[in-house]
Amino acid sequence: MQTLNTGSLFYATLNAIAYFYMVCSWGGYTFIINLIPMHVLLCIVTGRYSPRLYIAYAPLVVLGTLLAALVPVVGFNAVLTSEHFASFLVFIIIHVVALVYYIKGILSPKMFKVAVTLVVSIGL
Repeated sequence: MQTLNTGSLFYATLNAIAYFYMVCSWGGYTFIINLIPMHVLLCIVTGRYSPRLYIAYAPLVVLGTLLAALVPVVGFNAVLTSEHFASFLVFIIIHVVALVYYIKGILSPKMFKVAVTLVVSIGL
């Protein structure tokens, strides 16, 4: 909560350390690592994306996964099992959304429409 309010990387790192502690102490950590991405995805879908949300979520996934892999019981399962794929999928989605917002801020509205049309037509 504090990370979303402040957008501080310090609090995001503390969140990842708290997640690491949870992985060490509780086998149900996969519930949390799936609940947080659902919340982030809901925020993106409802138009509540902000750079603070990005700062809160991205370090949690990266540092949290790296720290979780250090726990002997979890190991590479933090990367290989499908229980964690939701967090990685939302991680990719939030990067795409951040890129779109960045490009939208750089281009004029008319050029942004042209760029979106070009990307969609190439994609199809």
